[in-house]
Amino acid sequence: MGLSLMRKSGIDNADRKRFSYKDARSLNAELLTGQTGVRITGVSVSEMSDQQVTELKTLISEYCVAVLPSQPLLPEDQLSFVGRLDPITFTPGEQRHPQWPNLNVVSLSSTSTLPPINGFHTDTSFVRQPPSYTTLSPKKISSHGGDTVFVNQYMAYEALSPVMQGMLTGLRFRHNAAQLKHLDEAPSEPVWHPAVRTHPITGRKAIYITQPKRCSEVEGMKPKESKHLLEFLYAHCQHIYSMYRHRWKPDDFVIWDNRCSMHTGVFDHGDEERVMHRVMCQGEAPYES
Repeated sequence: MGLSLMRKSGIDNADRKRFSYKDARSLNAELLTGQTGVRITGVSVSEMSDQQVTELKTLISEYCVAVLPSQPLLPEDQLSFVGRLDPITFTPGEQRHPQWPNLNVVSLSSTSTLPPINGFHTDTSFVRQPPSYTTLSPKKISSHGGDTVFVNQYMAYEALSPVMQGMLTGLRFRHNAAQLKHLDEAPSEPVWHPAVRTHPITGRKAIYITQPKRCSEVEGMKPKESKHLLEFLYAHCQHIYSMYRHRWKPDDFVIWDNRCSMHTGVFDHGDEERVMHRVMCQGEAPYES
């Protein structure tokens, strides 16, 4: 690809007309930061119309994460709503709710027997069709700490030079199931996903990477080359200007798009227990266009 064409591609991707929170007609939306995160108020997810659900998906896909406060959801409410976004999926190897098998109970405290996944990551990238959306509904929150931080992968891609954008075109990264709680349920083979994926709703490009233990090889590169490129990109994706940090409140309902974001918990809540109900949607196989 010639340099002029790479520049043109990068400019087109960054300057295309985007769906703004101000374009929302059926939802009351406000920004949480300049480009990452929206807050949706004045509506119960259990009573959303089809138009509102469609608009919500577009807002999440543009701004990476949506916060909907004052949503006291029972497990069946969360499952019913999430199924309207995309088909529900479940991460292999995670702990299922005894009554609701497609709901994952995420419980963390000082007595946890397994360490949490630390560092920014995208959910379940080690399957051929990773989740599109992840949702969390808090059941027990700490009085301090325990935030969740999100980073915008569109911004990470658009901040790269045209030369680097061009170099990433066509590259694939190997994703694996390291640190999974029940490895016997993990896929037997790692999967390869594009380094840059195109979002099916927004048309924008985002770097698709996850924590180093689960993304450790670049197709066609020598080990040292892979290591240096992946370390550079992973650090590059964590610029503070692209972050939104969520402080949990009772009855918050948070939805994020794994195709254009990474996230991490901040495990600074000491001895206090933190319990979340997680439900995810199955997405498409990542692609670049």
